[in-house]
Amino acid sequence: MKKHERLELLRKIILENEIETQHDLVAKLEAHGLKSTQATISRDINNLGIIKIPGKSGKYVYGLSKESARKLMTPLQQSCESIVSLSEPTTGLEQMLSISVIPGNTRLLKRLLLQEYQDQIFSILADDDSILVILKTTAFAKELRYLLAAWIKQHH
Repeated sequence: MKKHERLELLRKIILENEIETQHDLVAKLEAHGLKSTQATISRDINNLGIIKIPGKSGKYVYGLSKESARKLMTPLQQSCESIVSLSEPTTGLEQMLSISVIPGNTRLLKRLLLQEYQDQIFSILADDDSILVILKTTAFAKELRYLLAAWIKQHH
C-alpha cells in the first residue's frame, strides 16, 4: 500500500471510530489488511495533524484538529463555509436546490459545483447571494443536499 493510501485509510479510521491508543489504531489498520509498525503510525499521526480530542464517551480519542481537517477538505467543502442556508425539499421542486450564501461568494461556489458535478447538473442560476441548482435527478438532488448540509455542519 502506498503512503497516500495508508494516510487516507488512517484518516478514515480516525473519523469513523473512537480510537484511544496507537495500539488500537494499529489493530484497526491490520483489520483492514495493513500491517504497519507503531513508529510508522506515529509519524503518520504527526503528518496528518491528528491530535487527542474529547470523544463521545468522555475519553480522549484520536481526531483531527479543525486546522488539520480543513487542510484535508476539497475546495468545494471549504467553500461551504459561505453557505447561509439550504432550501428544504419541496413537493414538485424535488430536483431543485436553493442555496443562500454570504453576498459575493456565489461565483466560486457555482464554479466548484459545476467542476465537481457537471454530469448531474442541468443548470445553475446565481446572483450575488443565492444559487438555484437544478439537478438532472431527484435522487442526486437529495444526495447533494445531504452532502452540502454535512459540510456546512463541519464549519459551524
